[in-house]
Amino acid sequence: MGLLSKWIESLDYQYEISSYCTRYVSPHSTCGQCVNSCEMKAIELVNGKPVINHKNCNECGNCISDCPVQAIAGIYPKRTIIQNELVVQSQKIPTVKELLILYKKGVKTIVGEKSSLIEWWKEPIDEANDLLKQLNEAPFSISVKSIEEERYFSRRELFSLWKNESKSAMKQAAPAKWRFNQNDLHLPKYYRDYQFARITINSEKCMLCTACQKLCQNKCLNITEGHFSLLSQGCSSCQLCVDICPEKAIIVENQIAKAEETLLPIYQKVCTVCQKTYSTLREHDEKCVACRKQESFKKSKEGNHYAF
Repeated sequence: MGLLSKWIESLDYQYEISSYCTRYVSPHSTCGQCVNSCEMKAIELVNGKPVINHKNCNECGNCISDCPVQAIAGIYPKRTIIQNELVVQSQKIPTVKELLILYKKGVKTIVGEKSSLIEWWKEPIDEANDLLKQLNEAPFSISVKSIEEERYFSRRELFSLWKNESKSAMKQAAPAKWRFNQNDLHLPKYYRDYQFARITINSEKCMLCTACQKLCQNKCLNITEGHFSLLSQGCSSCQLCVDICPEKAIIVENQIAKAEETLLPIYQKVCTVCQKTYSTLREHDEKCVACRKQESFKKSKEGNHYAF
């Protein structure tokens, strides 16, 4: 990165929390990953919604990386990468998600001038390698060697470098918000053949209310006339569907598997009580949701009456 780019990069901007935050989408959301990831305690919940205290924020990027829905807008700190090798430096430890994304961008070697520095990054590297094994990918290779960032260029190479550098600088000279890159941290888009979460529906509880479908930002749950489709590949495990489901019929578990679509059949029934047509996931159903709940309410009321 050239001097001009570095200067532009240093121009002031502040992280901000967008309306994509699950706690802004629904008051039932229990997500608190940004709060838990902030070592500076710069994020706190105010009236149930996360708020950034910019006086304490050091823009380390942990909250951006850990937010499952990329709701924290900002410029994620750049790493030093030389010839597709990630250089270990005395800066913040990378997250596992960051390492997996860099891997897919072609960075498959991690280098450092001292083994002690690499050891400092050992935990996320080991975890990333474990996940890469599950993804049928080769692990990161580790190397201890002298790092030389300076290169000598011919006139033609130097002219080309300046030209590319000026283009990059012009791009970065745009307002900071135009350069926010939090959306680059949506892990599933880099591994299209795999899913990092598994969504399951309890058919005995689900009432097909469509609340989960309406609020899922990644369109992982889709209710059509004939099926309830579960597309776990795009799931970031934000748990919003779990939190807002009124019947507690949804389970989201973190696990790596081959991407697949699950189709639950939807049956069209005629209620034996009100004679209205309704949809259900249960082939044995005889009553619609309204009639079932009314019947349950009556039984509960009678039970309370007899208790007195």
